[in-house]
Amino acid sequence: MTESAGGEPGVSATASARPLSRNRFYQAMFWSQTCTDFAEQLVLVSITWAALHAFGGGTLGLVLAVWAVPRGLLLLFGGVLVDRSDRRFLAIAVGFLLALLNLAGAFITGHQELGLWLGLAAALGILDAVRLPMGAAMLPLLVDQDRLVQANRWVSLREWAAMTSGPALGGVLVAALGSPGTLYAGAALYGASSLLMLLLPRLSRPAGEERQAILKELRGGLSFVLNHPRLRVLLPVFAVANLFILGLIGVAIPLMAKNILKAGPQGLGFLSAAFGAGLVLGTLLCNRLPKSWQSSQKVIFSLFMLSDALLATVGLARDLPLAVLAYCGSGLAAGPAATYYRTLLQTLPPEQYLGRVNSIARATSFGLEPVSVAGVGSLSARMSAATLLLVGGCAAVVADLTGFGLSRRKPAAARQEPVPDAESVRAG
Repeated sequence: MTESAGGEPGVSATASARPLSRNRFYQAMFWSQTCTDFAEQLVLVSITWAALHAFGGGTLGLVLAVWAVPRGLLLLFGGVLVDRSDRRFLAIAVGFLLALLNLAGAFITGHQELGLWLGLAAALGILDAVRLPMGAAMLPLLVDQDRLVQANRWVSLREWAAMTSGPALGGVLVAALGSPGTLYAGAALYGASSLLMLLLPRLSRPAGEERQAILKELRGGLSFVLNHPRLRVLLPVFAVANLFILGLIGVAIPLMAKNILKAGPQGLGFLSAAFGAGLVLGTLLCNRLPKSWQSSQKVIFSLFMLSDALLATVGLARDLPLAVLAYCGSGLAAGPAATYYRTLLQTLPPEQYLGRVNSIARATSFGLEPVSVAGVGSLSARMSAATLLLVGGCAAVVADLTGFGLSRRKPAAARQEPVPDAESVRAG
């Protein structure tokens, strides 16, 4: 270890430049977040199943909404907290609090006190708002910039694995142990996550960065994004594309399988698996693609454009094999695009803005998902699923094409762009 700029123990250049397999800090964080990702899926399945049986579908929707709303509203403030704290300590504290909430949940799920359920859901949402931007803000401090794409490739694969196998594992545990037992398992995973974070050095705020009021630091993060020549294109365009895509994946694809392809639940399973398989394969191929693609904003938008265009063509398919092929191709193009996008969000901002920039990016996903799903759901009463996929996919392509046109021809040097001061921000 070396001394950080603030006089605190930090990560030496030699340690961060090591291959990922020999970078013990990266390994500790990777497995810590693996525990967290799987714990999240166990908690979601156990609470969903318990609430469904205790109260029914209507109250389940309320519980999940109370979980999602504070997460979406507070994500931006979570990014501020990440930037103004020792990220290692914050990760340990969040993991410990999530473990305690899981233990409390094991008690609450055995009772039909709706107030306790809603309090548990709200607390989980608040902690999620801090947890979600934290990993992306820590990774660039532990891994050399030249290895960030490779590191993010494994992060993406870990997330796809948790999203795919985590619910299945949760279902098995709920069937075997019940919801309280599954929440005990979640608590153990969150506890293990905190213990692994103890292996990291302190990751404190850089020296010379004075702590300001939270709202002022939040405005500073938003101003930084708006004044950054690349981020002010990447984040808004990605948000607009998400506004179309999230609802298509959540609503239009299931309707397509049921109403157009007449494929039943098995067909929907094949479709979902095809997209997931494409994501995994595309992510695995990242290290075989030209290295110049990794920092090219135009390449990222081109890959997202291809992915969204293939999603639109799912609406043209009239049999399951063609739909599966198109949907798999959509995931294949999205895999490397998502990995490169994630890496840009970690290399473009300086260290003191990592939490806020990544929380803004997360907010555009979690914040827009309910709007997108509700909008596509409402339109599904007037349009067929095929039309929704074709129109929505083409609209996302237009957004991607706009981002492509607005992108700078030459990428700015990573982490070398000046941080705007107060005068330049006011001047626009």
